[in-house]
Amino acid sequence: MPPSLVRLMLLPLLFSASTAQALCSYGGRLYAKTIAAQEYHDARWVLRARVIDGKDWESADTSGTLYRLRPIETFKGRLPASFSFSTERNSGGFYLDGASGRPDVGGDYLLFLNPAQKGSAGPLSVRSALRINYSCGQSRPWREVSPSAQAALRHLRDRR
Repeated sequence: MPPSLVRLMLLPLLFSASTAQALCSYGGRLYAKTIAAQEYHDARWVLRARVIDGKDWESADTSGTLYRLRPIETFKGRLPASFSFSTERNSGGFYLDGASGRPDVGGDYLLFLNPAQKGSAGPLSVRSALRINYSCGQSRPWREVSPSAQAALRHLRDRR
């Protein structure tokens, strides 16, 4: 098969989903290993937040979950008493779900967040919701954040 035909056949695969939608990519590197200080620097908001509720959504080309959260402890930035976070249901998603696969209502999470990118998919309420900085990075259930990592986050906050 001619190389030009192979390239032509691969184009739909390359453009069917951005790396932010389907893979874990950070700074242009797939599955990059990050540290909390690096993500802290790159995120607009860093906080411990509690899941209030979650609702699945669907659009013509993708689906996901819109979570409503409440800040518990803020390390960077300011958010209202209740805010929305959205993730798509794909290999690049970051889910705030419990063992049942449903939203982990009452669960606390360490989140490194940024605004949604222009042109984000989904209904209007989803397009304006915050997004995780890096799905394969330092965001995680709060119970998995070690005391030393908690102290480091407080130190970063207090240096500001």
